[in-house]
Amino acid sequence: MKPEVLIAYCTRSGATAEVAQAIGRTVNEAGLAAQVKAIADVQSIAPGTEVVLGTAIYIGHFPREFHRFLTRFETELAKVRPWIFVLGPTEKERKQFAAAEEQARKELGKHPSLHAGDMRVLGGKFDPAHLNLPFPMSLIQKLPANPMKKMPVSDIRDWEWIRRWAEAIAEEIAARMSVSPMIR
Repeated sequence: MKPEVLIAYCTRSGATAEVAQAIGRTVNEAGLAAQVKAIADVQSIAPGTEVVLGTAIYIGHFPREFHRFLTRFETELAKVRPWIFVLGPTEKERKQFAAAEEQARKELGKHPSLHAGDMRVLGGKFDPAHLNLPFPMSLIQKLPANPMKKMPVSDIRDWEWIRRWAEAIAEEIAARMSVSPMIR
């Protein structure tokens, strides 16, 4: 029986979903059974399911729906050590990555029963034409003087690194399952 891997993500503009899909493809290619779902579509997490979670960090915070997901599945997630990826900076500056990692750890710290097996801050994507911001930020998008319109389009996601990380996750799951299924 193939180990089940749930890759659940929260996205506003689709960038995090694209990373989740890439991780899912890599995990499936490694011979594991990966399901990639938006967190809103996750109804349950079956016992023994391995979990990868993805979100972006916006102005130092995770989206509310990601926090609600972590709270809703607190019991299930406390039994596993999920891998977590966070899309963050849209510029390749070490200082921005360090700040995003610090903020991501603070956000995860709001869920003390959650113990990530690994948490990575990845380069993000910014395209003001494809933003789907919640109210009241969505109003700013409509303003003629919207400062975000002046920001350059950027995509610094490192697809090769993402593939290698997903392969490492699959290898870890496969090694654990060959030794003793259902132990993590």
